[in-house]
Amino acid sequence: MTTFQLVLIGFGVALVLGVVLYNWLQERKYRQQVDRSFAPAREPAFEPVLPADAERPRQEPSLTLDAPAEPVEPGPQAVPAGGIERPFEPAEPAGAPWPEPGAAALPFEQESPLDPDTEYIARLRFSQPVLVPLAGLMDQVRQIGKPVRAMAQQADGAWGPIAGPSRTSYAALEFGLQLVDRSGAVTPAQIDAFCRALYNFAAEQGGAVSCPDKSAALEVARDLDLFCIDVDVLIGLNIVAPDARPFLVSEVHRCATEAGLGLQPDGSYALKDAAGRTLYSLANQSDAPFQPEQVGASTHGITLLFDVPNVADGLRVFDRMAELAQRLTKSLGGRLVDDNGKLVGQDSLQKIRQRLAESYARMEARGIPAGGERAGRLFV
Repeated sequence: MTTFQLVLIGFGVALVLGVVLYNWLQERKYRQQVDRSFAPAREPAFEPVLPADAERPRQEPSLTLDAPAEPVEPGPQAVPAGGIERPFEPAEPAGAPWPEPGAAALPFEQESPLDPDTEYIARLRFSQPVLVPLAGLMDQVRQIGKPVRAMAQQADGAWGPIAGPSRTSYAALEFGLQLVDRSGAVTPAQIDAFCRALYNFAAEQGGAVSCPDKSAALEVARDLDLFCIDVDVLIGLNIVAPDARPFLVSEVHRCATEAGLGLQPDGSYALKDAAGRTLYSLANQSDAPFQPEQVGASTHGITLLFDVPNVADGLRVFDRMAELAQRLTKSLGGRLVDDNGKLVGQDSLQKIRQRLAESYARMEARGIPAGGERAGRLFV
């Protein structure tokens, strides 16, 4: 290779390196210009507040009930600190801050027959009795995911339930958001949505809303939920057929009706009390509905079911169900077993009965008697 060729190669390499360096310097220059153009004038003093409908982890409330370090100016959807009554008055200047916790806090005392031990109760009050459209509000709060009851104060001061659309004027209303049901305890987001719906309604109708402390309600809900989980038991007694000889559905129907059980629309049988409440039921183990009119239909097993917290005088009812289970076992020629296929005898039934007695005693001590009004709301 000649000297001239080496010079040409060196010149080409230098040219390529020069182009790369020039492009890098130009890109750096433009990036700095863009950064200067879009840089904020100052760093924000706090994190931006997410919209009310933004998704958040369950452990974090969608709206805080704690006071910020400095007064802020939330919109009409903000929820005030616990126990503070927030009136909506047209004459109030726009953007007026919510009161600081404790500055104008009113002790929240429930007035209506709602249940403060099982419900988060908020009050909506007007300066004078007014006729307000409640149907839309009730639809909204019932979509939160927990049962809601509403009570209205009549002209004579007495409180009564709101069953539907009304043409009566009310001075005060109270709404109870149930703290616990079989889906679990109420969440911070559900309480926030509940209060927000009431605040927005009050802003439209010219009323004042009082919501009690959310943190205290959540603690009550967690404790109540743990108790309900512990006593929420469904007892099942299984009667299985021999492998070679399934039960005829017609025979199951005869035995069930003789014991006073009636065929239900879902294809199961149920024994009910005078008020029409189910005491215990009898279902097909195959999940297929019983069709006694179907000639030759059969099943390999049936189950008697007893919903412990929803049955009043449960020990007596359990005794009746256990007696029927033994009678069905004999009449149908099957075996009485538990969910693991283990034979159930008198000793097993006595142990179940003893545990039932303990559960019922705990429910009574907690003020939630089995089959009572509270149990009917909590165990649905």
